[in-house]
Amino acid sequence: MSPLWLLLRKDGRALRNLGRTLRRESRFKLGFVALFACGLLAGLFALFLDGFRFLDSIGGSGFMITRRLFALFYLALSVMLALSSIVTAYATMYRSRETGFLLTGPVPTETLVTYKFLESALLSSWAFFFIIAPFASAYAWHESLGVPFALWTLLFSVPFLTLCSGVGVLVSLVLVRWAPRGRVLPLVLALAAGLAVWAAAGGGRAPDPGEAPTFVLSRIVPGLQAASHPLLPSWWAAEGVMACTGGQTGRGLMLWLVLVSNMFMLLLLVQGLGRRLFYAGYQRMAGGGGRRRRRSVLLRRTERMLRGLNGAVRGMVIKDVRTFLRDPMQWSQAAIFFGLLALYFANIRSFYYDRLPDTWRNLVAFLNVFSVAAVQCSLASRFIFPQLSLEGHAFWVLGLSPTPVRRILMTKFALSLAGMLAVSVGLMLISTAMLQVAAPVRAAAVALAVAISCAVCGLSTGLGAVFLDLRTANPMAVVSGFGGTLNLVLSLAFMLAVILPTGLLFHVSALGRIAPDALQRGLAAASVWVAGLTAAAVALPLWLGRRALVQRDY
Repeated sequence: MSPLWLLLRKDGRALRNLGRTLRRESRFKLGFVALFACGLLAGLFALFLDGFRFLDSIGGSGFMITRRLFALFYLALSVMLALSSIVTAYATMYRSRETGFLLTGPVPTETLVTYKFLESALLSSWAFFFIIAPFASAYAWHESLGVPFALWTLLFSVPFLTLCSGVGVLVSLVLVRWAPRGRVLPLVLALAAGLAVWAAAGGGRAPDPGEAPTFVLSRIVPGLQAASHPLLPSWWAAEGVMACTGGQTGRGLMLWLVLVSNMFMLLLLVQGLGRRLFYAGYQRMAGGGGRRRRRSVLLRRTERMLRGLNGAVRGMVIKDVRTFLRDPMQWSQAAIFFGLLALYFANIRSFYYDRLPDTWRNLVAFLNVFSVAAVQCSLASRFIFPQLSLEGHAFWVLGLSPTPVRRILMTKFALSLAGMLAVSVGLMLISTAMLQVAAPVRAAAVALAVAISCAVCGLSTGLGAVFLDLRTANPMAVVSGFGGTLNLVLSLAFMLAVILPTGLLFHVSALGRIAPDALQRGLAAASVWVAGLTAAAVALPLWLGRRALVQRDY
């Protein structure tokens, strides 16, 4: 029996054990996750279906755009899958404890690389189906297509996502082996920005006079020219699905075989490069600590700015900053999510959103607030909530130190809030400036960003102290417990409770359904509501967290 098959059987047993573990989880957690997943799928389905109906309402150009949307959709997913695979492959291949254990066993290097490639492909692409399923369902509902359309979509999606994940694994292998130490992920982000600019510019393909409809439509829908490039896997997948659905089974089968053959060719390339590069790159990563490095410029500037603080507070802040910077899995995820949002906000005028009527510009502005807030809730639950629990058994040092517990908790809260405010307020200023919305809308968007940042940091820090777990060093185990689920639920509920009333007021005003005086009174009431809710979301969890820490035995 081959080592690869044994490793896959091990993962199968681990999944079965995970299923048994889920049966012991609280029904509240499982019910909330299921409800949220179903609500997300239903919301995306309704959004895509409404988009297709809107394209129908604009006539012939809408019909031509609809026929090419699949290629654009697959192109966007391919870029996201490749970026996700780069980070996931770096974590599973070089940062996993299992890798060091397998290297000491009778497992060939190419087998280990293939196994980690399949693992990273699974981890980075599971969300792909949460996006493609409602999109394909909405398209099938709109075009009155049957079950075969779903089967063709699934058949083409498997080699497509494997191919995109393989590209990410190859980039990780090359960067870890030859990129300067400490600059791997910055190079990844620079590469991502370059790909985005290349795609926005048309994919490096000159317009063909024989493709007049595509060239004209590319001015209406940015990126359509790049998505129509016949050498891209996204075009093969989209055209193959459309050909099989339209009865051109031979053409669709040819495109599927093109995808499959390229997938196996990429797998051979991953195995070949992995056999030559992986072990050297792993040794390079493992031996990186032996080289003396200068203290980073960011740390030196941070220490200068904190000179006026109390010594204990300054020490805790510097320790947390160093811990964050030394863990690429933390700051890389934050940089990628917020970086993609910043890239989108900076290119809003490329989509001509600033030329839309006030009603649509206001709607886009508050949708941008919602997107930033959703990322904040996710990252706060992942990184801020478990920060006290990750102190581990060394937490007794803080508990027995002369520094009051309240100061420790407030230091954690203030540090996380400073980072959240810097990112969220900056993104909102970019978004509203690019949309050229009115001053009241801009002030409301920035105020909502500040309120959500305060509430999310207060909830995550306070509830993290209430549900403190010092027995595990795995942050995912801390987050997946009852406290982490409750924190995510409350953060999302707060986000909706403050965004919806404010956005609805400006939307109704732009439609001319309320008078300016009524708008002023509504905004005053909304301001009181947001301020009161924010104060409660910050003060109450921090008070509960402080009381829980004081009552602990050290």
